[in-house]
Amino acid sequence: MQFIRKIKHAFGVIICLTGTAFLCQGQDFDSKVSNEVFQDVKVRYHYGLVVPHHSYMTYFINDFSRGVEVNYGYINYGDDGWQKWYNFPEVGLSFFYNSFGNPDIYGQGMALYPYINFNILRRSRLNISHRVSLGLGYANKPFNLEDNVYNRIFGTHLNVFIGFGLQFNYRIHPKWGITSAVALNHMSNGSSRKPNHGINTMTASLGVSYQFNEQPWKTYQKEKAPRENGRDVVAVLSMGRSQGSVDNPTIYTSGSLNLTHLWHRSAKTAWGAGVDLIYFGAAPFAYIEEVERYDKSDGYQGGVFAAYEVYMGRTSIFMNVGAYVYHQISTPQPVYPRLGIRHQVTNNILANFSIKASFFKAEFIEFGLGYRWNYKKNQR
Repeated sequence: MQFIRKIKHAFGVIICLTGTAFLCQGQDFDSKVSNEVFQDVKVRYHYGLVVPHHSYMTYFINDFSRGVEVNYGYINYGDDGWQKWYNFPEVGLSFFYNSFGNPDIYGQGMALYPYINFNILRRSRLNISHRVSLGLGYANKPFNLEDNVYNRIFGTHLNVFIGFGLQFNYRIHPKWGITSAVALNHMSNGSSRKPNHGINTMTASLGVSYQFNEQPWKTYQKEKAPRENGRDVVAVLSMGRSQGSVDNPTIYTSGSLNLTHLWHRSAKTAWGAGVDLIYFGAAPFAYIEEVERYDKSDGYQGGVFAAYEVYMGRTSIFMNVGAYVYHQISTPQPVYPRLGIRHQVTNNILANFSIKASFFKAEFIEFGLGYRWNYKKNQR
């Protein structure tokens, strides 16, 4: 239990550092005048549906999903920095409270997460953007053998929150505006505890915004990121813990060591290829319904993968899609994805948070440290 508490604490630290990294990217700018920074607060009421991705969920969902979202965001215009390559997106921090369609079984959830809104259209009064967010979620009624056996969605209070949305903002006054959004949100614990089917909600929202600056939003022509031809080798060692099945309460150690070669295409993106050494300790119980023999070596897997990385200052989002080339126990799918965030702590050392999955089913959450070797400098 002590180890689990440490993992949860580390998870919180990683998310907080990531949020801080997003919010501090504006320091790359030379904000010489106050109107270079636009800050606002948005409050929206959400109403929508719980999406039943397992058939048994339809028997228990008897209500709509309702929630309230509070956002603090800012846009930092300036002469330099990664923001100009994304047409000056809004970054911020949000708190979300919502219900899950059945208060007696699924209860309610809360989430705290950093977000980034990428612009689709921006005018002096109108802004349309799409949101990407990742943070911590909390479910107040997880699975419990004594009094909540029907909740096959959450196995823990603490979860990962992932959100995507399309947002509309219109200023009806120099400081006040109307804001609405369509959002798809997911919350689960990454199989750190079972059950872990997770829950998806799709909602529409409406609310008000308050702008600290009276000036209209600035509009710029999106600036293309400069071409680069740098080469990196990145080595990352990560660890995690996961439960194999509901019937087996044991928590198993998991982790990975991966080596990636990255070819930078521009200052904002890179493509790559790499190799994985994976240890999924819960593999026999996650892959096989009846386990007759179990050995620690059964959890070893090897793979090769393609990688794509997007840079936002010292923070990057990466996605790997791999194929198994070695495994002791047959995997449910021949391919596996990994999605995560990395933050450059120093010029060479990076912090890593990612989710390893089998197809679209999470296997374990991992935290780790890495080393980035830029053996070929960029030549623009």
